[in-house]
Amino acid sequence: METKELLDGQVSRRGLIKSAAGIAGVAALTMGGLGFLSGAEASKKGSAVLPFPYKKFTAAEIKEAGNIAHDNWFKGFCSFAALSGGVEILRRKVGKPYTSFPMELTTFAHGGTSGWGCTCGTLIGAGVLATLCAGPKTGEAINNEVVNFYATEALPIFVPDHPRADLKTQSVSNSPLCHLSVGKWMKKEGVGFLSPQQMDRCGRVAADMCMKTLELLNLLADVYFEPKTKAPVFANEIPSQNNCTECHGPDIPKTSGKFGTGLDLLKGGH
Repeated sequence: METKELLDGQVSRRGLIKSAAGIAGVAALTMGGLGFLSGAEASKKGSAVLPFPYKKFTAAEIKEAGNIAHDNWFKGFCSFAALSGGVEILRRKVGKPYTSFPMELTTFAHGGTSGWGCTCGTLIGAGVLATLCAGPKTGEAINNEVVNFYATEALPIFVPDHPRADLKTQSVSNSPLCHLSVGKWMKKEGVGFLSPQQMDRCGRVAADMCMKTLELLNLLADVYFEPKTKAPVFANEIPSQNNCTECHGPDIPKTSGKFGTGLDLLKGGH
């Protein structure tokens, strides 16, 4: 097993642990988590190496992360909230490099990316958290499960210690899109955008995504995480969903039908 494969996150945690005896000089197993390379080696490279060390969260810490995410929604909105719920506790549990990681880099993703109503920012923040803790490949697999959870579960689930409003309903979005998710919920709840109810709802959803990510990272640390969800990347010869007609009529853009002609460009890449 090559060092580059390990550092690129292209092997499973189970495969890595099985091979640990042969790569002792490359990877270091740490209590409750796993980190690649020493701080000195990382410094030589000029930056931190992914994944960052991870220590498992207790049930109480996952709930605390949910409360942090909920409360931080009112400071930096959805993406920042979902990321910060985990990172704030990891700064305490692990320290560096989390203490120097700029969580504010995700604030642009509020409102479905700068207010454009696209992918919910909670999923972007959750994806950054998963990638920091599990590396690019496994982090994406974890985030894929979180996206599926977001789209198929009745949300919000989390009840914060300090709610900003009383909520009556949950809704299933059947989509990772911000405007569909919050729009369906607002219609069911009977409230408008930027109402106290909508804002508290989005804070709770940020908590839900943060907590789900941490649950999956805990499974990874225990070597039990197995990807189950297949993203609908090529459902319509283009990355897309299968419920477009729920909102859109006959003018949905069609592809050329020239499917898959550039896949060879990905060799040696992502």
